[in-house]
Amino acid sequence: LVARLDSAGDVLLAGPAVRAIRAGADRVVMLVSPHGQAAAELLIGVDEVLVWECPWITTPAPAVTSENVTRLVHQLGSLGLAAAVVLTSFHQSTAGGSREVWCAARR
Repeated sequence: LVARLDSAGDVLLAGPAVRAIRAGADRVVMLVSPHGQAAAELLIGVDEVLVWECPWITTPAPAVTSENVTRLVHQLGSLGLAAAVVLTSFHQSTAGGSREVWCAARR
């Protein structure tokens, strides 16, 4: 899993990282915001794109509900992922996205 929950430009800039990850992986699933979906679908090496309206990224922010987060955790957990990389900008924390990935792995 490669998570980049920002805008289309940020997702496109993740291209080299995605290709590097793909070189050592059988499959790459990318988790993006609705703003980054079209860009993720253009990236070489991405096999599947998951879209999530991340409450701390998307504007206007959707409500942070246990249902919203639980749905993502279950979706990620069903993928049987071997590893995850959470990409952010220098001024963002990986804590949010990492927490959901960690919960999914423990399912």
